[in-house]
Amino acid sequence: MKVVKEYLLSVCVVYTILSLVKIFMEGISSYQDPYYVMNFGMMFVVTCFATFVLFMHRIFDKVPLVFVMIGQYIVVIGGVMLGLFVMSKLVEVSPNAYRELFLQITVPYIVLAGIYYVSYFNEVRRANHNLSELKKMENRNDN
Repeated sequence: MKVVKEYLLSVCVVYTILSLVKIFMEGISSYQDPYYVMNFGMMFVVTCFATFVLFMHRIFDKVPLVFVMIGQYIVVIGGVMLGLFVMSKLVEVSPNAYRELFLQITVPYIVLAGIYYVSYFNEVRRANHNLSELKKMENRNDN
């Protein structure tokens, strides 16, 4: 249940940040997005998918983390591009949709995945430190 709460919280925070950045950037550039509603919907779906993929690293404990991170990025970008391909068969999309989506996924994903993994490593480091302290205390009690 804890993982589900973390997932939902992460989706909400990431979506809020991305939405605010989008609104801020469009406000600065005075750009009027003709696909505004569709882009916000797509951003929510991509955020849910990318966050889910990011959370899946926990089941790949035996695989080196670099390979997991690269694999996650490939799955996310591949899934998003496949989704865009399917969506383009149903509705009109921007002529530059693939390029724009690639950039809009890659930059935030690298930044947010970096933040996620740094906080994850800090949590693991803190847990290892606490474990070593407990072992030291246990050794003192045995003597």
